[in-house]
Amino acid sequence: MTDPLKLASEFPSADYAAWRTLAEEALKGASFEKKLVTKTLDGFALQPLYTKGDQDADTRLIHDVLSASVEPRETVTGWDIRQLHTHPDPIVTNAAILDDLENGATSILLKLDAAARKGREISSGEVGVDGIAIHCLADLECALSDVYTNLATIALDGGAAAIPTAAMLAARMTDEDGASEAAPAFNIDPIGTLASTGSLPCSTDDALRQTANISAELIDLFPMGTAISVNGAPYYNAGATDGQELACLLASGVAYLRALTDTGMAVDQAAGAMAFNVAIGTDFFAGIAKLRALRLMWTRILAASGAEDASISINAVSAEMAMSKVDPWVNMLRTTVTSFAAGLGGADSVVCLPYDHLIGLPDGFTRRIARNTQLILQEESNVHRVIDPAGGAWFIENMTRDLAKAAWAKFQSLEASGGIVAALANGSLKKDIEAVWHTREERVANRRDPLTGVSEFPNISEAKVTCDAPDLDAVQANGKARQTKYTETVGSSLSSLMEAARKGATIGHMYTDLYGTSAATTVPALTPHRLSEPYETLRKRADGYKAKTGTFPQIFLANLGKVAQHTARAMFARNFFEAGGIEAITNTGFADAKSVAKAFTASGAKIAVICGSDPQYGDMAADVASALKNAGASLVYLAGHPGDARAGYEAAGIDDFIYVGTDVPDTCRTAMDHLSGARGDK
Repeated sequence: MTDPLKLASEFPSADYAAWRTLAEEALKGASFEKKLVTKTLDGFALQPLYTKGDQDADTRLIHDVLSASVEPRETVTGWDIRQLHTHPDPIVTNAAILDDLENGATSILLKLDAAARKGREISSGEVGVDGIAIHCLADLECALSDVYTNLATIALDGGAAAIPTAAMLAARMTDEDGASEAAPAFNIDPIGTLASTGSLPCSTDDALRQTANISAELIDLFPMGTAISVNGAPYYNAGATDGQELACLLASGVAYLRALTDTGMAVDQAAGAMAFNVAIGTDFFAGIAKLRALRLMWTRILAASGAEDASISINAVSAEMAMSKVDPWVNMLRTTVTSFAAGLGGADSVVCLPYDHLIGLPDGFTRRIARNTQLILQEESNVHRVIDPAGGAWFIENMTRDLAKAAWAKFQSLEASGGIVAALANGSLKKDIEAVWHTREERVANRRDPLTGVSEFPNISEAKVTCDAPDLDAVQANGKARQTKYTETVGSSLSSLMEAARKGATIGHMYTDLYGTSAATTVPALTPHRLSEPYETLRKRADGYKAKTGTFPQIFLANLGKVAQHTARAMFARNFFEAGGIEAITNTGFADAKSVAKAFTASGAKIAVICGSDPQYGDMAADVASALKNAGASLVYLAGHPGDARAGYEAAGIDDFIYVGTDVPDTCRTAMDHLSGARGDK
């Protein structure tokens, strides 16, 4: 039976060549490559249009390979909604955990405080800092009271003390019914710890050997769980490209795979003992392609290693680098993008960070928003009910292939130079990542990569988000009260550590018996960054200025002519300076230099920005600049590129120019320095 509805029958068939011709005509002589082709930080190009002709043998295989690595049953329940918990009080944490699990979360990530992660006792000054004050089994019992650990996955972030922390959780869980059905994520990761902190309490060889031995014991106890985390977040949050993060993940995964098989574990069992933790940024399509490329490449590594099972466990987390302390509500949009990309890319579990994650401790509302973001994505989109939902899209398939090729080349380079540990030890990896960070920083500074609410559409008068400040003295006192005295020497096996935990040994005690008290391995640590950092610094400085003077630092917009003539550049100038915390005093425009000068004097400002059209600049800019200087303006900007007229403008008294491509933080910093000096509070 033929289809009577031939909806496109009246239109001529289209092809790429015809589209390209029309596109180039619309560009009116501008370069197609420069205007429409995007060069990624990993070095490959993204075309503006893809067709079936862009498929090759590699892209046609990607979907089939990825589909074969997914269990159909995983499309029924969806990815694991994992909630991060960092409140220092285990009792408060317990109430929050139960609330999350009762309202949609399916697993929990417990991040221990800075003291526990470094293997220090509860007398340390870092107790309760940046995590939960869990130092002994009694603390963990408080945090997990009434939590069915055989139903909800418990994931850990124990830092350098990951092994004592894992032993403590294992001791708690094996005392419950259904332990063999539990799927804990112990997340032991000495390589990731070395990258992020720059130190390990033992040699890297010993750390890998001990990790493998303990992991083998953990998997015997919890065959459904994972023991090792292969963590890419430290690299990405330090500025790495997607390809660099993937290369580091592969190199770390191979190092762990070798260590595990050296203990006698079969390759399939060793691969199943690991989970990959991937940071997802706000480039939606790149996030999807990154997870697909990881699955594709790890499948290849497992096949080369003789594994029969090509599956991979992936936890995706919102990248802190992409989040902001300024206008933090926009983080809801960012984490929605990261979570959706993670789901489409095939993540097994997703951590959606609360929008106030960078500011302080989230409350019930912010945790609810983070939790519901994923619930709505699952319930409304149903993407989890499709195996590889992005498969078949020509753009995504090509991006996956190109990203995988770029990452594979970097992975091979890491392996050829001695592996991930060697690259961390000699500082070469840090140097490469820092070079990329400087490129990212430059693109954000000149707003080539805009940040909504930060570098674009800033609101300097926004209400500040505040978070509860816990009583750390009380947390520490209560923690000490829960501890019992333990003086025995702790053995190095998992069973010895578990037994010590049951008898009251603290994480600090177990850590000291295992490693001593000093770092045995030190390397240059990766420095975490956020794209919004320079703007946050300026906004904080502007808030301090306001606290001292009663007003934000200000600039006066010297708008020329009618609104239609100056509005575009006036809006540009306002966004430009307010992104740096400098308030713009605006108006409806002036007909001549005299009226501009009068309004400027009345404003009380010290800096002026001339805003208008190019013809107006030719007629009025010099006179307006001279009038502003005579009226007391100590710094005069012109909004727009001066071109060949720069010398004449400068001779008339214009000090600097702002236009597309100008370094916003640097210019605002100069203006702030100028205003601070004028106010006498620099």
